[in-house]
Amino acid sequence: MQIRSGHFSDDRPCRAHRGLKEGGAQVSGPTKTNLLDVARKAGVSQTTVSRYFNEPGKIREETRKRISQAIAELDFVPSMTARTLAMSRSHTIGAIVPTFDHALFARELNDMADQLSKAGYALLIASDQYEPGQETDLVRTMIGRNVDGLLLVGLEREPGIYDLLDRRGVPYVTTWTIDREVSRPQVGADKFAAAHEIADHLLDLGHQRFAVIEFPVANNDRARTRLRGFRTAIEERGLSLPNEVVFEEPPTYEAGGRILRSILQSDAPPTALLCGTDVFAIGALLEAKRLGLNLPAEISISGFDNLPIASLLDPPLTTIDLAVRETGQLAARYLLRKIEGVDPPSISVPRHELILGGSTGRPGR
Repeated sequence: MQIRSGHFSDDRPCRAHRGLKEGGAQVSGPTKTNLLDVARKAGVSQTTVSRYFNEPGKIREETRKRISQAIAELDFVPSMTARTLAMSRSHTIGAIVPTFDHALFARELNDMADQLSKAGYALLIASDQYEPGQETDLVRTMIGRNVDGLLLVGLEREPGIYDLLDRRGVPYVTTWTIDREVSRPQVGADKFAAAHEIADHLLDLGHQRFAVIEFPVANNDRARTRLRGFRTAIEERGLSLPNEVVFEEPPTYEAGGRILRSILQSDAPPTALLCGTDVFAIGALLEAKRLGLNLPAEISISGFDNLPIASLLDPPLTTIDLAVRETGQLAARYLLRKIEGVDPPSISVPRHELILGGSTGRPGR
């Protein structure tokens, strides 16, 4: 179980702390500094300093800069305890992701943290390591820390978690999986549609024999949704995707290379390899280059995620962009509106994009 504090932009060092009463104090170094000290230093009223924390959008930019400078010079840190007692809020949002190792989660959380910081909220992040039991413990920990809202990844989790959040009145939003038949708040690209589209691309090129490398599907509805999208597209063309050519692996470059070597040894090797993440695809592509294969004539390889390195490969990787940063922003906006008592739309689906690279082409055999 891992838990970390979120980060904030350097030009907004204190906007993540809101809800202070006028005159609220905080120990800063060996002496106590309060809002009155900040107000005097900045040449404004205590009311203005309080508004700086509570409603930063209502303060003129010039005044904000003066207050920010005074805060920095006085080394003032607002009291979270005083803020929580005064406003009945912690001004902290929790986020639980499966891992800190995947770049996509980092990109989502970065933009979420930035959006929250602008509204005066901190982001507290934790990793459950793909373990449902750990996620349950972390949800309880987040509630115990009095978070005002919670981001979760995927729709499936241990029984009782949603009921617990509802009973405690904690707004939440799920990301990375969209199921319009499930009445829960969801934000994220449609992975089924995205997987279907990239498989269609390879089918349109003339491929008929496929293999798939995917995350382990147990406790991972995102992986199951992608696999269902791949399989549906293939079966709609009258073809099949036997279980024998679907490989479930932890997301590593080594797994991508190893599976590529394995499928090439079969009597009728696949002409296209669909990967559930760019990590698999990059490992497979590098191994294909090491083996001296002609890409994409001898084998086409597609990814899923559009990691920054994908366009720098030789050949560039065909992949799916999942609008990850927009997902983080939309999730933050949803939670902020729920906290303010607004009832926003329960499902937001940013548009994914098929990124065509040189790693896919017509089969040469």
